Amino acid sequence: MDAKNLPEAVKKSRIESIDVFRGLTIFIMIFVNDLASVKGIPGWMEHMPADGDGMTFVDAVFPAFLFIVGMAIPFAINKRIALGDSMLQIIKHILIRSAGLLILGIMMVNISDLNSNIVGMSHTVWMLLLFIGAILAWNQYPKSVGRKRIIFISLKYLGVVMLIYLAAIFRSGQPGSLGWLHTKWWGILGLIGWAYLFSSIIYLIFKNHLPGVIGMMVIAILLYIGDKTGAFGSFYTLYIKDYFWLGGHIGAHTAISLSGVAISMLFLGDWKDKKPAERINWILIFSLMMFAAGFLLRPLYGISKIYATPSWSLYSSAICGVLYAFLYWLIDLKNITGWSKFLKPAGTNPLLAYLLPDIFYSLLWMLGIDVLSKYFGYGMTGIIRSIIFALVMLWLTSLLNKIHVRLHM
Repeated sequence: MDAKNLPEAVKKSRIESIDVFRGLTIFIMIFVNDLASVKGIPGWMEHMPADGDGMTFVDAVFPAFLFIVGMAIPFAINKRIALGDSMLQIIKHILIRSAGLLILGIMMVNISDLNSNIVGMSHTVWMLLLFIGAILAWNQYPKSVGRKRIIFISLKYLGVVMLIYLAAIFRSGQPGSLGWLHTKWWGILGLIGWAYLFSSIIYLIFKNHLPGVIGMMVIAILLYIGDKTGAFGSFYTLYIKDYFWLGGHIGAHTAISLSGVAISMLFLGDWKDKKPAERINWILIFSLMMFAAGFLLRPLYGISKIYATPSWSLYSSAICGVLYAFLYWLIDLKNITGWSKFLKPAGTNPLLAYLLPDIFYSLLWMLGIDVLSKYFGYGMTGIIRSIIFALVMLWLTSLLNKIHVRLHM
């Protein structure tokens, strides 16, 4: 069965406010990432220090992406089931998608460590080729036959070969102590990959059982506490934690993603015939419970994005829940959608929108142009620059959507 022959219920199951929320998150993420290079901005527009026991709106942007990843999981899996995919095919898709995010995340965080003299390629060129390879490999090419199909398949394999080649030639360090790609941290995409993997598996296990998903969210928070108290033993602390952080990768980040899964389940299964007001009330109650839990846990570990503390996870999830409830009411119930049209292309093509700023800056660096940071890198001028920059990136995403550049892992 193809997408055109999907049951009508599945076709209508797409919730517009989810795409808008994802697009809004991408817009703010591009804005705050660009804003990080601007000097002389207010403290509330920067990340809170690791030991600051607090959070700014900037600290809630990454959790919002984890949350929206979680929201998409039930719809994506149910669509695959409707298309006739077996459980094995679904698990295979989840593993491939997770691996893609992890690999791309690792390669991105290693860019700054590249030894250009050994590799024979500048950081900028290696980075630009990385993004071109990713776009070619993960682009969702139009369905076609004959020569066009051969061209599209060739482009996809060219992207894969480029990524393999860039990974193979990568070297860091100095002669005598050269290194390769390493997981000093997994990068934003890698962290999303871990959260997506565990949240997807959990949803497959508990599929139509909302209390089970919420229970696993509680367990994820408890994993952080166990990690912090040394419950996993010295072997984990000495040999595993630097590469795979149970408290963060399975704990805090997965908990945020699962909160999105739980809210999406209100549109499926036994909840699909409920009144919108009931959904909104449940989302608000759930958000209030998460906020209360975060408040109770704050004295133990504080609020810290860097340390991925339970209170940060729960507060962020609560904020996302309230914001989504408002967007659902505004867009899907009141049909007030005109303002959101510029966000939807990024909402349906988030990976491309995320990569475009790095591609743009790598091209500027290759050309030796430093206009933005030189003349628009301070105070209000820099803030306005970052807003305009984010809008331009969304416009470029929309333009590329129209010519069938849509990344799909």
